[in-house]
Amino acid sequence: MAIARRLDPELRPLFFTLSGAAPVVAQQGFDVEFCASYATPTAGSDWRWSRRLRGRLRAAMRDADPRVLVFDGAHPYQALIDAMPSVPNAHRVWCRRPMWKPGSNFGALERTRFFDQVLEPGEFASSEDRGGTVALREAAHCVAPVVFCEDSELLDRANAERELGIEPGGVNVLVQLGQGAEVSAASERCLAHLAGRDGVRVAALRSHLAAIGEAPPGVVAIDSTYPMSRYLRAFDATVSAAGYNAYHELIRFGVPSLFVPMRRQTDDQEARARFAESTGVGLGVAGPGSADLERKLDSLLDSAGREVMRAALKVKRPENGAAPAAAWLAELAATERVRKPGVKPWKRYASHPVASARAAAPFAARVPGAVGRIAHQTITRPPARTLIDATGLDHNDVARLLPGALEASGEAPERVLVLTDAVSALPVLRQAGVGGEHVVAPGRRELILADRPRVKRVLKLGEDPGN
Repeated sequence: MAIARRLDPELRPLFFTLSGAAPVVAQQGFDVEFCASYATPTAGSDWRWSRRLRGRLRAAMRDADPRVLVFDGAHPYQALIDAMPSVPNAHRVWCRRPMWKPGSNFGALERTRFFDQVLEPGEFASSEDRGGTVALREAAHCVAPVVFCEDSELLDRANAERELGIEPGGVNVLVQLGQGAEVSAASERCLAHLAGRDGVRVAALRSHLAAIGEAPPGVVAIDSTYPMSRYLRAFDATVSAAGYNAYHELIRFGVPSLFVPMRRQTDDQEARARFAESTGVGLGVAGPGSADLERKLDSLLDSAGREVMRAALKVKRPENGAAPAAAWLAELAATERVRKPGVKPWKRYASHPVASARAAAPFAARVPGAVGRIAHQTITRPPARTLIDATGLDHNDVARLLPGALEASGEAPERVLVLTDAVSALPVLRQAGVGGEHVVAPGRRELILADRPRVKRVLKLGEDPGN
C-alpha cells in the first residue's frame, strides 16, 4: 500500500490478498479481493485449497488485465506461478524484501526465473544481512526502505495524544509486540514492568490487550488504527517487534525503541535488533523470552539514553523508497513486456530434483528419510457442510444475523462457510470462527465452491432457514 498510494493517478491498483487485513486495504480506498488462506476453517486439504486459489487468481487477473503484476511475499505460491500465464502481456515483478535468515526458505529463490524483474525494498540493517537474497542483489531494482507515511502525515504530539486519549505531560511509551503465545508473555512482562511508574504513561492496542487478559491499571488501551505511524509523535519511546514495517517506521521517524525480535521462518528480526543496538539507534534483546527484557526497559526510560538514540537516528535517517518504487513500476507499465526465453515451468525444476520437489509443493510436507519425495494433503481442515450466503448484507447485518443462522445450521462453526461481498464483514466471520470467502463477482461463487462436494445445506442469511 505504501507504494500503491504513490502511483500515478492514472494507474489503478488492485490488491489480491490472503490476509485478514483486507478491510484495512479497502479503508485506504483501494480495490481489494480477498481469498481465505490455507489455514482457515473449511479450507480443506492444501491441494484442494491451492486449486481454488489458482482459479481465483486466474479470474482476478483476467478481469483486471493488468499492465504490471506484483507479488509481495517471501515465497511465490505454485498457484500464482500457474496463474500468471493468464495475463501474458503483464510485467511480472517480485517485490522481495531482504534480510532472510541464512539458509532459510530453501527453493524459493529458484522461482525468481518466473518473474521479469525483482523490486527490493531497502533494509536499514543491510550490513547484517546474511540471507540468500544478498547474492542476487545486483540483479534487483533496489530502493530505500519503504514506509507508509511521509513526515507531513504525522500528527503533532498534542493532537496525537488527544486522539489516542493519552493525558499530556508524561513520558509516553507504546508497547506493540503483536500477537501470539510467545508475544503475549513478553507483552505482559513489559506492561507489568512499566505500568504504575510516576510520570510514565503506557499504551497498547486494545485488540492485543484482549489477547493477554487484564492489563495492569493505568495502561491506555488504544483502538486498533491504521496507520499507527501517524501517531508516533505522541510517544517518547516504543517497545516493538523487529518486523520490516514497524522497524523501518520507528527508525525513519526517530522514535527511541527497544526491539524484541520474534522468531520467523524467513525474516531475520534478530539481526535487525542487533544492528539497532550496535549502532546506537535503539536497544535490542535476543527475543521475547530474554532475561534482559526488564533491564533494557529501564534503559529505555532513561531520558539521557533516549537523547543519544534520537541524535543517532537523526544522523542515520534513511530515505523513503516508496515513491521511487512507484515511479519505477509506472515506467514498467508504460512499456511492452519482453518475455524471458525459456522452457515450460515444470521442466525448469528438473535441474535439481530435491530443490525442485520442495519448491513445487510449498504446502506439502517432506516425508522423513525420503530425499525428494513429497507427501501431499498432509494438512486438512474439516470441509464445510453448510454454506451461508450473506451477499448483499453489510457487516452490521452479518454480525446481527450470523449467530442465529449458525444455531439453525446445527453445525460447529468450523464446518460452516460464509460467502460475503462486504470485505468489512471479514473480521465478523473470523471472530465467529467460521470459514469466510469474499465474493466480488458472480463467477467467483463457483470458484469458491469448487472441490467442496461435502456442502449439504445452503442458507440465505436473513431468510427463514426453513425455506
